This record gives sequence, C-alpha cells and structure tokens, in this order.
Amino acid sequence: MLKIFIDFDGTITKKDVGDALFIHFGGNQCIDFIEEYRQGRTSAIECFRKECIACGSIDKKELDNFIDSQEIDETFKDFKLFCKNNNIEIFILSDGMDYYIDEILKNNNITDVPVYTNQLQLESLDGSSKFILKPIFPFTDENCDRCACCKRNHMLVLSADDDIIIYIGEGYSDRCPVRYADLVFAKDDLLKYCQQENISYFEYHSFADVTDRLKMLLGNKNTKKNYGLKKRRQAQLAAREVFLGG
Repeated sequence: MLKIFIDFDGTITKKDVGDALFIHFGGNQCIDFIEEYRQGRTSAIECFRKECIACGSIDKKELDNFIDSQEIDETFKDFKLFCKNNNIEIFILSDGMDYYIDEILKNNNITDVPVYTNQLQLESLDGSSKFILKPIFPFTDENCDRCACCKRNHMLVLSADDDIIIYIGEGYSDRCPVRYADLVFAKDDLLKYCQQENISYFEYHSFADVTDRLKMLLGNKNTKKNYGLKKRRQAQLAAREVFLGG
C-alpha cells in the first residue's frame, strides 16, 4: 500500500505560515530565533517558546484575519482527490501549530486528512480580546530535539513493513523524515539537502507535478504494474536502526 506524508508550511501553503505569523506578531527578533534553530544553536521547542514570548499579547481577531489571508497550492485539492480515487492514504505532518493549520484547512474545505502537529493555545488576558500564545508539544522524541513534532516517528508508526512511504516537503524540518521514505518529492531547501546527502528525489513545484509523476509511476491499472514504486534499501536500514534502538 502507498502512504503519503506531506509537510504543511511552504508545501501545502504557498509560504511558511508559521514563520510569517511569528515574524508578523513578534517582530524581526523571531528571524534570529529561527536562524539559531536552523544552525543547531537552540532546540525547536525553545525556538517556539521564544517566539511566543516575543509576540506578547495578541488581538484574536487580528490573528484570525492573518490566518484567513493565507493561501494554499491550488492544485492540492486535485491531488487529494487523485489519492482518494486510487486508495492512497495521505497524512499531514507539520512542525508548525494546529491553530493556524486547522483554520487554513477548514477555510479550504479540507477536513478529512489526518494532521499531526504541535498545539497552540490562546490564553485570555483578564477576559479581554487580548491573548498570549502558549505552545504545547505532544509529539516530541526523547532522543532528538531537532523538531518539536517528530515526523519520523509518525511515519514509521503509521506505516506497515510492506508499505511504500512517500514524503513531500520543502524545508528544514523535512530533512529527518526523508531518510525513512522510499520516494521523496522535494523543492527549495529540501531539494538541496537531498542532493548533498545523495537521497534520490523528484523535484516538484506544485501538487500538479506530484500527481503527474504518480500517474506515471502507478502505470496502467489494467497491467497491474507499478513503475518505480519500491522499497528503498537505505530507508529500510534507517528504519531498522530506529526500531533496534541504534
């Protein structure tokens, strides 16, 4: 069975909503926090906590208006329909926050895709319209703090040994999970990383590209042949190492 795991920020959405949100409400200091995280000088959790503090008190209406202005890749819905028609399970794995992810998906009538991400609570200040942001991290990995929501763990838990794992992403938090994927669709930072690490990938610009490539790889249903869809040896070895505690 094919299972597809998809990043959210900059992949389903046209830009990284999480980064844009914190910079918009927390100022340019959040750019520094993000850079510290990407250089490995701070953990993902600490980065999020700093960003939330930097945002201070936020007007909920202004926050919601910002989220409602965000756009998704227009071809994602057709991709989703293609997967449904071909009995391919899809999952969204994000190191972002559920508050804006859920709202963006709802705004685009996408309510039937499982989402695994961090949580963002809004705590009211004395019953006013002002709120402070409180991040919660239910999906951390005790042995790794690169990401707050461990995408690798979700992929491995949600997949059986014989499943073909496909990953679609573009950014820093996608570097870990692609090591465990049999087939990777990459762009931007993730594409460069795959080149550096000698991880095979297909370049894409939109989900229309992904759909077209999958149609080619799935081949003709009448012949019952799949072209290029097979387990990747390096991914199998990496997964085995995780389960053996290496």
